[in-house]
Amino acid sequence: MSPSSSALILIADGTEEMEFTITYDTLVRAGISTTSAFVSERDAHASESLPFAKGSRGINIMPDSYLDHNCGPDKYDLLVIPGGAKGADTISKSHAVQQLVREYYEKKLVAMI
Repeated sequence: MSPSSSALILIADGTEEMEFTITYDTLVRAGISTTSAFVSERDAHASESLPFAKGSRGINIMPDSYLDHNCGPDKYDLLVIPGGAKGADTISKSHAVQQLVREYYEKKLVAMI
């Protein structure tokens, strides 16, 4: 990836904290502009303030934004999906994420931990 590359990393309640934070940190240290997006179990409204994502070990992490239509492969070069059973379940059931994975798979890079 080039120095001007960008990455989107998804997070939900139940995401494994280490998989999220170590990946986020590594990308930032590599000079990759990194944004985290919260995937909610329910539809979130733009007017709502960002929640903390409660990780699988109870650590609260503040995402940069909600997952929305601006998170596509036209804006980011890489889509990262960390694990953690509950978080992975929420993320995998999201129709928006399913569509996003297809778009990134066709045009860019997808990483799943």
